[in-house]
Amino acid sequence: MDFLIENGHVYHGETHIWKDESIALEKGRIARPAPGKSYRRIDASGCLVIPGLIDYHVHCFQYGTENAVSPEATSFCCGVTTLVDGGSCGAGTYQLFHRSTMALSRARIFSLLLAASGGQSNQRYPENLGPSLFDEDKILSLFQRFPNELAGLKTRLSRNILSPSAARDSLARTVEIAEKAGTRVVVHVTDCSLPLEQVAALLRPGDVICHIYHNQGIHTCLDAQGRVWEGLKKAQKRGVLFDASNGRSNFDLNTCRTAIAQGFLPDILSSDLNHDAAFLQPLHSLPRILSKYLDFGLSLTQVLDAAVTRPAELLGHPELASMAPGTPADVAIFQLRSKAVPYQDINGNTFTGTQVLVPMMTFLGGECVYCQADFA
Repeated sequence: MDFLIENGHVYHGETHIWKDESIALEKGRIARPAPGKSYRRIDASGCLVIPGLIDYHVHCFQYGTENAVSPEATSFCCGVTTLVDGGSCGAGTYQLFHRSTMALSRARIFSLLLAASGGQSNQRYPENLGPSLFDEDKILSLFQRFPNELAGLKTRLSRNILSPSAARDSLARTVEIAEKAGTRVVVHVTDCSLPLEQVAALLRPGDVICHIYHNQGIHTCLDAQGRVWEGLKKAQKRGVLFDASNGRSNFDLNTCRTAIAQGFLPDILSSDLNHDAAFLQPLHSLPRILSKYLDFGLSLTQVLDAAVTRPAELLGHPELASMAPGTPADVAIFQLRSKAVPYQDINGNTFTGTQVLVPMMTFLGGECVYCQADFA
């Protein structure tokens, strides 16, 4: 079935331009509407029509790890068409993820590979990220075999996982292996063993620090006076990227608002969606997170650049952020509604927003995969 989405306010992520126009979805691709052609018509009056959201950090190895969600049940209803699993698997478990969840899901899935071979299997004890245990040969082999789906090498530097000296060695070894694999490093820094300036200094342009607005432990993005560390600002200028990666335990409202007020904006906005937090505060969903940043002062274009355009570029698929004819027909229709929206975090901070992005309809490859009951 071919669709014609009419009267929408359309966002072209590749050019950062909004247009009031109609677009056609034909044979899985964006197309210019053809006069006289028979379409299923969708009236998007008063709606935003955008490329499908890309959630750059989720955990979706369902049944393979304890904290995973169903990639389809938690994405399409949120306007998300592309997911990046945030390192649920290591070298010892990745092929099962590839052959099961990734192969069977309709959602488009990429993945980070955890440097620890066992992956993040459970919530009772953490993975072993001692660098002497990294299986370099297998990691490099997987990046050679699956270059179109492995998006980076993940590590975690929390104090319950690594001591400061071990964290420094582990990160250096992760960067070394990633350099050989020709990929980026993504670093989890909640309750970090190291000062974040030191972490950022060890990273290369294009590497990512995730959970940057956490407030766990002694090493956060703010110094004792509540100022963003200068080393983080310098790292961002030289190309190190920062992912908000909300999560349940990895985000603090006050830390985030303070940092943004100083101009330390996220390069990426992702959810860190997991089993314990899907559709519930303090995480809820990617659209709810994006709405929060609108109230923090980011423009709609800035928010979508961080949730669509930049992730598409990092994945090497800029066409996923495009509305140009011939590109994949991954499209989400949203309403931006004015209403009081409550937010909270695990530290007891609260905030009331004034607007919320509400998913109305989602298309994946030109097929309708979600529609709100009173829309279309």
